[in-house]
Amino acid sequence: MSNLFTNFGRSSDDGQGGPGAPGGRQRRAASPLKTVLKFGGLGAAVILAVLLPITSYHVVPAGHMGVVSDFGDIAPTALDPGLHWAKPWVIISDFNVQFQKADADKAEAGTSDMQPVIETLTVNYEYDPTKVSYVRNHFGSDSTIEENFIVPALYEAFKAVTARYTAEELLTRRAEVSKATVDYLQNKLTKYGIIVSDINVKDFRFSDQKFQDSINNKVIAEQDRQTTEKKLQTQTDVATANLNIAKVVNQQKLLEAQTTAEAIRIQAAAVQSQGGHDYVQLKIAEKWDGHSMPQWISGQQNVPMFVSGALGSKAADAAQ
Repeated sequence: MSNLFTNFGRSSDDGQGGPGAPGGRQRRAASPLKTVLKFGGLGAAVILAVLLPITSYHVVPAGHMGVVSDFGDIAPTALDPGLHWAKPWVIISDFNVQFQKADADKAEAGTSDMQPVIETLTVNYEYDPTKVSYVRNHFGSDSTIEENFIVPALYEAFKAVTARYTAEELLTRRAEVSKATVDYLQNKLTKYGIIVSDINVKDFRFSDQKFQDSINNKVIAEQDRQTTEKKLQTQTDVATANLNIAKVVNQQKLLEAQTTAEAIRIQAAAVQSQGGHDYVQLKIAEKWDGHSMPQWISGQQNVPMFVSGALGSKAADAAQ
């Protein structure tokens, strides 16, 4: 009896897991599945091990800074251009810090003398690389900042600065107007980490064409007047220089004449103090060639000169 129950238990076990029972077939079918899962998991691990290093680096191109976002948390310091390794879940966004430009097309403003002005402006700017993370975190990407902040600020700067000048001054004081616009814009955009370089005017005109023509003619006349004044000033400067040169030359001649007169006076005084007759005799002896008799003119005749005394002896010695 006990053997019967024992055999029945074995039979029940075989029915659950034996070869001829359905349960046994299911257990044999699960074995290949486990094998597949085992090797599939191993393959996935290998693939993941290969892909992780590849997907964990980022190249920040030249002229950009890399803004690091770790589950939405922006790192305070941006990455310099080059190759960088990062966690697989970290997002690195390239932020352009090169020189860029933004346009304000057909901006309208009014001058201090109530003349409407239409102008197309271009501002050249760049971002401060040390403030890129702060700017990206608080204001968005560089393209978003241009659309939402830079272009509106450019329109505002144009209107504010134009209102300080008359219509004529906008043309005659262009450099000053341009600098004032850059200063206003820089003060407005500093909090966005933007450095304003300069602005360019592509199109400038008054809404009234007749007024535009009259202003242009007035400006041209003013330019002609300034050119004429410069020419006259140049001619005046040349004349003044020539006059100064003539004064210097006359002073030199006067000084030379005074020097010559003083030399003659000193020489005459020396002759008188040493005896005028002997001095004349000495000069005659120095000029005599020892052959022809020196002569001096008296009336209508040439009268021979006679050298006497010590000077005569010197003349005789010279003749020998």
